[in-house]
Amino acid sequence: MTVGVVVLLNLCLLLTCTFLLSLSYREWPVRRAWVPHLGRVLFAAVTALLLVWHSAPLGDLKVDLRFVPVVLVTLRYGVGAGALVAAGPVMWRLLDSEVGGLVALANAVSVLALAGALRARLSLHELQWRHWPLLLVPYLGVGLAVFVVPGARPLAPWLYVGMLALQGVATLAVLGVLQARLQLLHLTFEARQQSRRDELTGLGNRQAFDEHLARLEAGHQLVLMDVDQFRLVNDLHGSAVGDRALQYVAQVLRDEVPLGAYRLSGEEFGLLLEQGSETQARAVVERVQARLSEPGEVPWANLSVSAGLATRLPREQPGELRHRADEALYLAKANGRNRLVLSPNVPREPVPAGATVTEIRPRHSLWQAQRITVNLMTQRRPLTDADWLEVLRSAVDTLDEVEAASLNIREGNRFRMCAVVGYDPDLLGLEFSEQAQLRWYGGPLAEWLRGRPRVANMTDMQRAWVDEDDVLGEEGGMVLRRAGHRDRLRTNLCVPVVLDGEVVAHLNLDSHSRDEAFTPGVLQDAQLFAQQIAALLQLQDRWRELDQLSHLHSDLSRAGDEQLGAHLAETAHDLLRTTYTLLLRYDPYADALVPAAEAGVFLNPLEVPPTLQRGEGLSWRALTTGAVIRVDDILSARGAFRPKTSHPERRALMVVPLLSRTGEPLGALCLLRDEHRPFRAPDEALAQMLAGVGARVMEGRAHVTDLEATLDAALNMLGVALEARDFETQGHTQRVQDLARRVGEALHLPAEQLTALRRGAALHDIGKLCIPDTVLLKPGALTPEEREVVERHAPLGAALVARIPFLDPEAQQVVRHHHERWDGRGYPDGLAGTQTPLLARVFALCDVYDALTSERPYKRAMSHAAALDVLREGRGTQFDPDLLDVFCRVVTPRAPVGN
Repeated sequence: MTVGVVVLLNLCLLLTCTFLLSLSYREWPVRRAWVPHLGRVLFAAVTALLLVWHSAPLGDLKVDLRFVPVVLVTLRYGVGAGALVAAGPVMWRLLDSEVGGLVALANAVSVLALAGALRARLSLHELQWRHWPLLLVPYLGVGLAVFVVPGARPLAPWLYVGMLALQGVATLAVLGVLQARLQLLHLTFEARQQSRRDELTGLGNRQAFDEHLARLEAGHQLVLMDVDQFRLVNDLHGSAVGDRALQYVAQVLRDEVPLGAYRLSGEEFGLLLEQGSETQARAVVERVQARLSEPGEVPWANLSVSAGLATRLPREQPGELRHRADEALYLAKANGRNRLVLSPNVPREPVPAGATVTEIRPRHSLWQAQRITVNLMTQRRPLTDADWLEVLRSAVDTLDEVEAASLNIREGNRFRMCAVVGYDPDLLGLEFSEQAQLRWYGGPLAEWLRGRPRVANMTDMQRAWVDEDDVLGEEGGMVLRRAGHRDRLRTNLCVPVVLDGEVVAHLNLDSHSRDEAFTPGVLQDAQLFAQQIAALLQLQDRWRELDQLSHLHSDLSRAGDEQLGAHLAETAHDLLRTTYTLLLRYDPYADALVPAAEAGVFLNPLEVPPTLQRGEGLSWRALTTGAVIRVDDILSARGAFRPKTSHPERRALMVVPLLSRTGEPLGALCLLRDEHRPFRAPDEALAQMLAGVGARVMEGRAHVTDLEATLDAALNMLGVALEARDFETQGHTQRVQDLARRVGEALHLPAEQLTALRRGAALHDIGKLCIPDTVLLKPGALTPEEREVVERHAPLGAALVARIPFLDPEAQQVVRHHHERWDGRGYPDGLAGTQTPLLARVFALCDVYDALTSERPYKRAMSHAAALDVLREGRGTQFDPDLLDVFCRVVTPRAPVGN
């Protein structure tokens, strides 16, 4: 093997060992610990021995890269560590060759001396391109032996330069491998740090906060901070200024706590303090509050923050510590701006002399109530009375002077009492009309619709109680008086909950101890609760709308023609909370819109909705333009549908056109509300979705109806044609169809089975098309072989009708099995008892009865009584006994029919 190949293998071995060594660097920044450093020095010593083992011989000399590890270790750790790495190769060479050993010793001393001198001027941590030529300095004495060794002198200059270049290249390659590993660790560290840093403020984010909170020691402090009324900054100055304000807050926190400040979310920040005492931690927070509240011209000056502080207890979990600080923050927010509240779960340090102590009210906060609301909104399920009770309890716990409360939620056009606090549960479920709620409110309608709070004393409430028996009835009034504890009620605060201009709930807050309760601050906070209830109801409505819309198509598809209109009208009435809904369907024969279904409260059967000829009223205008028409007051709109005088308050109208895909009229939805509840854009969007579903189903139903009518006509014509070929009595097909329908209705068969029975009756003998005329029309008695041919008409007919689209399988069963017998002696399959399908057993009775009572060329018609006697003779043998009893009750005599 040549010297060049061995040297190349030596370089590969060096780089492999370098790569393995680089794997010992596992994190950034590199930890300064003596154990991993000693391990790396020993690994370098082993590498140097491996390089000597695989060196290339050159006379008494060995060419290898053993001094590269020596130089790098010396530059990194010093001459002592380098000597430890060089000792192994020198000993090896002394044992192998005296001359070679002396040369190796001289080279090692030279390398250590030059590398040690260079170490003072060159640092591997700060190595730059301009420093790289200096890396050749430690190797200047390594190749000098070639000038004195016999046999190498002629090539000495070239060998020396080549060895020097090889040592330099190997050094750069080793540093490159190590640098790549360290750079990878550094980039990974930076990426990890970036993922733990808030992009806007540069502070640690929630992930970094959670990691460092878990390592917080007992006795250290957690502070949660929230910028007060930060939304005003965004509303007044825009989001860009809001971002600048958050950056300013972050800078103040970073100045006070360089390594322990975090942005948790929005305007909420956290501090992890390693202060010696809670007093020192409080001083840090107060300095932050003081700096942020300094006056200035910029919008982010004069900010205030509320803060909650908790000190970690021994063996306390991070979640528990966070919860205590969170509760302290909520107390600070509830008790005013720019406050610091300390968690009460640890012994308080003495308050410094002269410090001002401000009392903190230990009550639930509006923030906690909002958390309840947010939690309910994220659960994505219908709200129950238990959920409303939780919301109502939070209002009672939060608002001053409130000792009892009730909540009435609108359901359709009624208000149901769904939650009470401080009253008997017998009140739950009581229903009130909208007029009753307005009367209880006692103020102007305009203020009620704006959701303005109303405070009533005992005199005001007694006026409202006078007429309530007319609303609730005697029994409901007694329950309200008894379970409502009217003898204890002193003051009532009523807050209408308004959503899209409509009162959707009544929040009643009561005081039992004060005749003049509820300050303006309580009224303001009560309105916040009303807003939360409105948000929950809005979300509830959206879920209800989505749920009903998802089921509407399938429900309409399964409904009959009569039920389809009623179902669509009821759904529109329920979702849009109308007082009256009318569905008009287009009649193509009359070219008019005719009433199809109506829904609402206080419907009067004597008030028949109008029929609108083409071009009359807003309904035809909506169909012509294809657009929804909304009218706030029908008295001021020309052509608007006007309700009867019994309901003059129904004056807000919305007309929704129902059009086919090709723009043909299908009908119109007319929706009415009371005047003070006009329809808005969200109502229009919802109504259009309802109309779209209804129109598609109506269009599909009309198409299917046409197909079914065409199919029935074709089947009946085929049955009549069979009568003519088989010389059946005229009208046989129609008679057995009518008779089968009457028996099926007496058995209460569903519409699908009645249709299958009717169609099977029309086609029952279609298989005779496959029977030769010589056999089918033979005037005399049939031979056994000819009888077998005729009996094949049943299975052949079933095979034919199986090819007819849309024909129900039960109709096919009628064709195949109408000649089966109860005792199993029929054909084609010899079925017995209930093995024969029900419809085939029903039709067999009808077919035999009509054959007996009809005149044929070979027989006279029997009387009704005689035919029934023949049928009864076949009871339990040819016919189903139970069906025979029903048939005998249903069938009525008819005059014999001839040819």
